[in-house]
Amino acid sequence: MTSADLDTFYARRHAAFAAALATLRKKINNVSNIRLATAVLFLIVLYIGLAKEDLYLYGALALLAAFIALVKYHAQLFDQRVHLENLVRLNEGERKSLAGDHSAFPSGIEFTDPHHPYTHDLDVFGEGSLFQAVNRCNTLSGKKKFAYRLAHPLSSARDIEAYQQAVQALAGATDFRQHFQAAGMSADEKAGDREQLEAWLKQPAFLYGKVVYRYGLVIMPVVTVLLVIASFFLAQAKPWAILFALSQWAFLGFHIRKINAFHDYISRKKNILRKYARLLHEMQRERFDAPLLQQLTRQAHEADIHVRTLAARVSALDARLNAMTSLVMNSLFLYDLRCVYNLEQWKAQHADQLIPWLEAIREMEVLCSLGTFAFNHPAFRYATIQEKLAIEVMALGHPLISAHERVDNDLAVGAKQSVLVITGANMAGKSTFLRTIGINLVLALNGAPVCAAEFRCPVIGLRTGMRTADSLKDHQSYFYAELNRLKTIMDELRQDRPLLILLDEILKGTNSTDKQAGSIALVKQLLPHPCLALIATHDLALGELEQEYPEQVKSYCFEATIENDQLSFDYKLKPGLAQKMNATFLMKKMGIIPN
Repeated sequence: MTSADLDTFYARRHAAFAAALATLRKKINNVSNIRLATAVLFLIVLYIGLAKEDLYLYGALALLAAFIALVKYHAQLFDQRVHLENLVRLNEGERKSLAGDHSAFPSGIEFTDPHHPYTHDLDVFGEGSLFQAVNRCNTLSGKKKFAYRLAHPLSSARDIEAYQQAVQALAGATDFRQHFQAAGMSADEKAGDREQLEAWLKQPAFLYGKVVYRYGLVIMPVVTVLLVIASFFLAQAKPWAILFALSQWAFLGFHIRKINAFHDYISRKKNILRKYARLLHEMQRERFDAPLLQQLTRQAHEADIHVRTLAARVSALDARLNAMTSLVMNSLFLYDLRCVYNLEQWKAQHADQLIPWLEAIREMEVLCSLGTFAFNHPAFRYATIQEKLAIEVMALGHPLISAHERVDNDLAVGAKQSVLVITGANMAGKSTFLRTIGINLVLALNGAPVCAAEFRCPVIGLRTGMRTADSLKDHQSYFYAELNRLKTIMDELRQDRPLLILLDEILKGTNSTDKQAGSIALVKQLLPHPCLALIATHDLALGELEQEYPEQVKSYCFEATIENDQLSFDYKLKPGLAQKMNATFLMKKMGIIPN
């Protein structure tokens, strides 16, 4: 499927959902008008029934029932409208994303960490980042999970292959992905929601598990209701009915502070629990062959009813906020205590399961993000995970550069030489090439397809040194920050941890002689350790290390071309040292120095 085909695909879905939305909006207007007419008719019939003819009261009851049914139906239609609006928005966003405009999706700038081993150097987070291009998570916890996964890829070949199978399956399940994503867009999860829910699960019960409440919450309401019924027939029962109703309020009064605190804490989670339940319901409706997806949908099937039950019980407790409801229900049924008891009962039965159920939602959001990325890039290929310490790629390109603009390159590191020194003029493509390798490795180790015709790699750590940041807070200069980064890399290598190391113009903060000597010494330090290294530099002396260590070091370059007083680049990786530099040419061209 070409980019034009994908645009047509999303345009058709956008049009279909927009048409369904227009129809639904008309339906909602009609139901609103009918509901209003029913309410007015109810008031008229009720007035006639109270003033003239009792028989009309039965009609008023029927109209009241119809009005309540219409209110519930209208709420369902409103939920459907929001869902369709989300589907329209996300298909519009996908069309823009195909054209390189990812602004419809969050940038993940809040996850930026200048001191992370590679995410800052590789533009993993922020405007125009990998996160913004790939992320389709909508819950806050889902975004956090995806950000964590980009910063900490999967650590075993088995997990990566399981992810690859799941991503492939989801790439072909556009309807499921989009409906799941649209449901997530309605979640409106707030910071702290999940943490507070986890804290509530750990709070000890003050009603459930105690015999006096187990039986008292049943016996007292039953006796009270029977006495109220009896009082219509026996005058002697009326004082007892009042006494038992008052005793219920007295019993409630002993617990009112705990109930209020309990309600204040859990009632704020009612809406998000409903949205979690909707996401789980969407998950359990789908059937997949991939084992990882089967596991997640099995968890969702188990959780579907239970989480909806929890949301319903929280909603039931909220009814105490209505004064009339509270007066009647607490007088007859110990309503507040009964609701708290039911919630504590649910917690006792399912507290250990709720977090894994919510984790299944996060995991599915991450997988759907990667599935959408795979669907949007049908020419990309899944990596082959191998044991040998080598990365071998064919037609490798940057996944965020469009196909008609990017230049693809082949590369093999570790199969022969393990350290590649890449020289070239300014703007020739050295830094972009390093980022291309790094960002594709991040995708590969997360089970996503990569921008290459073939990509073979081991499970390997990734470390970069490309735009090291200084720190006023830590009283640390740029140069010292770079040295710290290099020390961290060497410490890991000395522990025999396999690493892919991407370095761009190391030791920029010192003079050229010191820089050259330090850079050569660093390369020599890398050679005995289990690592693959690509070092981009303007210093041709580093490239000459190939003569000294031909079995371990190989020189490549990106060359510039100056013809007819014009500078151009082909961005193709070539063996050997760069022959042309362009700083003086550009300074003359811009009038900085004389010709």
